[in-house]
Formats: sequence, C-alpha cells, structure tokens
Amino acid sequence: MKTISIQVPPALASAYEQADPDRKRKVEIYINAFLNDFFSNQSANERLFETMRKASAEAKSKGFSQEELDKLLNEDE
Repeated sequence: MKTISIQVPPALASAYEQADPDRKRKVEIYINAFLNDFFSNQSANERLFETMRKASAEAKSKGFSQEELDKLLNEDE
C-alpha cells in the first residue's frame, strides 16, 4: 500500500481524526473500493467483483476475520 493525501473540508478532517481505529479501518476500506472503481477501465461487473475481492483481501490483511467483514458490510442494511 502507498499513502496519498487529498483535500477535504475541515469538519470531515476533524471527524476522521476523532474516529476510533475500527471506524478508520472501515473508512479506508470504503475509500479504497471507491477509488479502485473510479480509476478502473473494466466493465461495471468486472469492477464490482475485483473491488469485492480486493476489499476482502485488504480487510483480512488488516486483521479482519470473514465474520467481522460480513458484519461491517451488513451494518448499513
């Protein structure tokens, strides 16, 4: 992985800085998935499956179990 910087509104930066580590990890997963999709030249289906695979692999590499990942993915439902 490589770190990048982006400009965000001050309120958003503060919210991120004050977030607990688990919430920050969740944000990283979502942002990585979004950027991967945004910059991809693949079809929508190819991007979806590739994003899901990468998000799952990244989450596991950061210590998330499959059960924790499933729980996070189902939180917004």
